[in-house]
Amino acid sequence: MPYLRVYSRGLTIEQKRIIAKKLMEITLRTFQLPPEQRNRMTVQFVTESQVDRLDGHAVLPGNVDFKLEVILHHPTESGKRAFREEAASTFAEFAPPTHWELITRMMGIHSASDERVIFQFSELSPAVSDPFVLDHDRSAA
Repeated sequence: MPYLRVYSRGLTIEQKRIIAKKLMEITLRTFQLPPEQRNRMTVQFVTESQVDRLDGHAVLPGNVDFKLEVILHHPTESGKRAFREEAASTFAEFAPPTHWELITRMMGIHSASDERVIFQFSELSPAVSDPFVLDHDRSAA
């Protein structure tokens, strides 16, 4: 049951829908999850105005447009790498270009889009389980 939390400086409802759908598809594919996990996945959007600072640190420092927290059971390094690559290109569609990026694009130079996205992966605690799955050991007691 993956949890995805997207921090941004502001997105429209339509942009959030598109991003959520793409992130769900990317999560299922890159972490090789069964299709039924789609209905158990949570995507939450937090705008910078809702949480300007977290633990004394800026949520979106400097030129970072998005921060994505990914919490799931047993994330593999190859899955994280594949997820980062695909998700970075998704976010690049919605990140406003900086002046420097506009200049470099006009010159034909393409920069990496993942520099403006922070990814944070966490292991979902085994104590947190799907509430719809019955623990047979506990129910027998």
